Amino acid sequence: MALGGAIAVGAITAGSALAASGGSPASGWHIGYYTPSTHGALSNAQAPVGAGIASLNFTNQPNTALLVTDQKAQNPTLLGDLTGKTIAATFAVTGAPASDFTYYGEGTPSNPCTSPASARLYFETSNKGGFDYTHFWWSNPSSAVLDSLAGTVTVTATVSPDQWSDWNGQPGTVVLDGFAAAASHVTDIGLSFGGGCFFENGVGTSDGQGTLTLISYAAS
Repeated sequence: MALGGAIAVGAITAGSALAASGGSPASGWHIGYYTPSTHGALSNAQAPVGAGIASLNFTNQPNTALLVTDQKAQNPTLLGDLTGKTIAATFAVTGAPASDFTYYGEGTPSNPCTSPASARLYFETSNKGGFDYTHFWWSNPSSAVLDSLAGTVTVTATVSPDQWSDWNGQPGTVVLDGFAAAASHVTDIGLSFGGGCFFENGVGTSDGQGTLTLISYAAS
């Protein structure tokens, strides 16, 4: 099973919180790009509105990891208690050559991890009490393969333990208490990008072309 998390614990404990702080006044969404110095830390980039509610440009490095919001005032239905709700994200990728997405890391000979670059739903709860695998959740198996994306696509998942896995790749059905605690106190939510063994190890395109436009993101 592909792990939910990125390459190292530091990518989320420092990275996701950084990517979800502040935010663009225009969109209230922000992008987590892995920094060149280390693949274990995320920088914070403000996401422009673009043609939807937020957008991002892929680079020629596999460093695009997150598009998230923590702005409850702007998105009151997306944060807080999402237990049992259905999350739906509609987005489009334009300007990227077909079958040209890359991701960071290719696994090992014994575990090649050949899953293609994909986008999936993501949420987390507060990490102020200390890191825990069950603070971070990715929709599993619901996702969209970026290479084959044509037009717009909608990824949906109900916030129930059988449709999500945590940082350590455990389904919510295995860690019910941890899932319930996170789902009832969501502090950050959005999309995550990865491939191979991981759900948030970062993606890019070989020539640095391509824009993802988040058209809508709802929890109902």
